[in-house]
Order: sequence, then structure tokens, then C-alpha cells
Amino acid sequence: MKKFILFILLMFSIFSCFRKKTPPKNIESWLELHFPGQFEVLVSNLKMLDVMAQFKGEKLALVAEKSDSEVQFLLDWQKGADSLGLSPEQVKQKLEVAKTYVVAARELFKLLKDKGLERFSVGVIDQAAYIQVFLEPAPVARKQTLEIVKAVLDSRPEQPQTSIFLELMEASSYQSEFKDIIPRGHWKTGMAWQEKNKIMALDFEWGKTLKLSELMRHWEINAVAKRSSQYDALARQQANEWAEKNLPKPFFMPSNRPYTTEVLEMDEPAIAFGFPFYDQKLPEEPSITRPGAKGVCCRDLLV
Repeated sequence: MKKFILFILLMFSIFSCFRKKTPPKNIESWLELHFPGQFEVLVSNLKMLDVMAQFKGEKLALVAEKSDSEVQFLLDWQKGADSLGLSPEQVKQKLEVAKTYVVAARELFKLLKDKGLERFSVGVIDQAAYIQVFLEPAPVARKQTLEIVKAVLDSRPEQPQTSIFLELMEASSYQSEFKDIIPRGHWKTGMAWQEKNKIMALDFEWGKTLKLSELMRHWEINAVAKRSSQYDALARQQANEWAEKNLPKPFFMPSNRPYTTEVLEMDEPAIAFGFPFYDQKLPEEPSITRPGAKGVCCRDLLV
């Protein structure tokens, strides 16, 4: 009887060796099969809102290395395809590139910190360097920040990053989304946070011949930042004050009517607001508009 039981167990063991393994059906199981314990899938499909991609089974995953979560890369994979359309060699190549980005970002971070920059984060992708500084963007602060950044860039014997994206962020958002290094995935999953907290930006191609005074003229305001409601309130107040002095009575400036905004190129960046004024209280649709409604510039919020 014992021999019979041993024989049955042996046969089960042999058959299990020949049984075809079920291929991985998602990116998590595929990575665990080929790279056990090495990666974490942060988002399995960044194409969820792409109807055609969903129809075709095309996916885009955001993957991080478990031993260093700032090392992140993107993987295209195909639902239902053999091996999900992936190969271990492809993953290894993407991992190595991601590691070079993080190494470059950490090197640039150290140079900027040693030069005196404070409360900032750095990211690198290809030839681009992203430097986010978390402070109030007064003229003196903008000038000091740009002086440090340009001095560091000019001092490097080689310039691996030439496209520079310098962004001034809400001070209260410092290290709320990431730490010293801006991970690759931020630009895929954190854009709502980015637009909400970015106050001003200066994008430029590096060159030693660039003059600081010229660069200072090209700061741009982010008109959709969360503090834009502050701009709106102050501009509306100034518009009312202007109307009181310049328009015949009665006049009306409804708060529920559309208004215009425009980012102006001036010696200092500014936003112009245009509010409509009316001769009478309006029905559901506006009918009479006072010509020459006054645009209001909120430059003083930043300078």
C-alpha cells in the first residue's frame, strides 16, 4: 500500500513538471515572474482615458525600483499578447536609463545646495533639468534664485542638461508630493498638483553667453495656479474702483459673467483682467455692454 501511494505521488510530480504554466496576464505578475521582488507597479495603466488604447489592449505602466523608489520608468505593454509584448532585456535597458536620470538629478541637487539654494527639488529627463524652488516669487527672490542656478550651470565643465525649466512653487507645498528628487512618474500622475502649485516659471536653453538681466525679463505667471482666485478678487475690486470714477451711473458688473485674462510681457510679469460692465441689471443673457470695459493688472501681487 505504501509503495502504491508513493507511486501515485511520483506520477503527480512528473505530470506537474509537464503541465504548461499559465502565462502572466498583467504587468505585476509578469515583472514578478522575471524580476522577483525587484519592482513595484505604481500605476498599471496610464492610458485608462484613451478609448482607442483600451479597445486595442494597449497599456502604459509606471514602475519603480523597490530598493530606490525615485528610480522610475514607463513600460508599454499589451493585454493578451505573448509575454505582454515585453522582454526582460527591454526592462533592463529602461531601468539603466532611469538610474542615470536619478544620478544626474542628485548630482545637480548637490551642486545647487552647496551654492546656497534652499527648499528645492530637482528632476532630470534626457537633456532637460527641472528645478522647483518653493518660495514667494518676489523680485529679489527670483533674482537670487536665478543667480544661483546660472552660476551652477556655468561652473560645470560639461553640461549634460541644456534645457532648463526653473519653477517657483507654493512654499506650503514643499516636499508634500516628493522629496529632493522629482521622480519620473510625477510628470504623468502629478500634473494637477503641478499646475495648482506652480506660481511662476522660467524656461530657457542654457548658454554661457546668456545674461542674467535678459533672463529676468522672461519669467511667466501661471494664470491657473490656485492663488489665481486671489488675483481675481483684487482685480475685481480695482475694476469696481475704476468704474466708480469713470462710468456714468448706474452701472453693473455681475460676478457670474465671464471675464478675460491675459498674461502680459512687461519688465515684470503681470496678468491683465477684463471685466464686462453693463448699463442695467441683466436677464439670463447679457444684452447691453458698456464699451471699453477696463482691464486690471495685478502685477503688484508679485512685485
